[in-house]
Amino acid sequence: MEPDFLDRYQRQLSLRAVGMGGQRALRAARVTIVGLGGLGCPVVQYLAAAGVGNFLLVDADRVSLSNLQRQILYTQNDIGRFKVEVAKEWIQKQNPQIIVEVYTEMLSAENATAYLALADIVVDCTDNFAARYLINDACASANKPWVYGSIAKFEGQVAVFNAVTTTPEVENHNITTPEFSQHSALRSLNYRDVFSKPPGEGEIQNCAEAGVLGALAGIIGSFQAMEVLKWILGLHGLLANQMLTYNAIDHSIVKFQLVNNSDRK
Repeated sequence: MEPDFLDRYQRQLSLRAVGMGGQRALRAARVTIVGLGGLGCPVVQYLAAAGVGNFLLVDADRVSLSNLQRQILYTQNDIGRFKVEVAKEWIQKQNPQIIVEVYTEMLSAENATAYLALADIVVDCTDNFAARYLINDACASANKPWVYGSIAKFEGQVAVFNAVTTTPEVENHNITTPEFSQHSALRSLNYRDVFSKPPGEGEIQNCAEAGVLGALAGIIGSFQAMEVLKWILGLHGLLANQMLTYNAIDHSIVKFQLVNNSDRK
C-alpha cells in the first residue's frame, strides 16, 4: 500500500461497503481496458483514482487532433503518441504505485485470449462490433466478466456481460480479493446470447460516422467505471442481464432486461 494510503482513500474507507477490505480488493484487482478513446479516458481516470492497482491497456491508435474534443487524457502536445503510453504516464503520475502494462496493437483473434485472460474484469471502450465480439468470445471462454459501453450522437449504453450474478450482501461480506464472489456458477448473459450476429455492413453507424457530443463520453465512461468498482467490491445493482441507456438531451435513463436470443438457454 502507498505511504499515504489512509489519506488518499479516506473518502472510500469511510464507506461501510468499502472499508479496508474493499480498498485492498481494489489494489489487488487486475483490469484490462480495450480502447483508450472517449470512453477509455474517464474509465482509466476514475479507476486509477479509486485505487485499482493493476492495468493492462490495449490500443493501437495514436493521438490525433480530432480526439481532443472528447478524449480528455490527451493534449495537443500528445498528438502522434500512442494513446496507451500517454495513459500509462497519467496513471503513474496520479499514483506511482499502480502497475500498468501497455500493448500498442489492435485486439485480434490471435491475441485476444492471451490479453484478456490476464484480467479479473475487462472493459470494452472500443467503437466497433468486431472488437466487441472478440472481447465477448475471449471473456466467455475464460469466464471473465466484461463491461460494455457504446456512444453515438447524444445517446449511450452500458451493460455487464458474463458476470457472476449472485454475490453476498454488501452489509455482510468480508472482501479479501476481487475473486471473492466467483464461487457461484451462475453467470449472466454474454453479448452473443443477446446479439447473436453482428449487424450488416453500414446498418449501424459508429461514433466517427454518426458524431458525438464530447461530454457524453465522460458520462458513459463514468458509468462503466462504476460498474467495474461495483463488481470488484461486490456491490449489488450490477448491470448484469440488463442494459442501461442514457439520453443526453433530456437526461432520461432507461434500464431494460436483456433476453437470451441464442441457443444457449
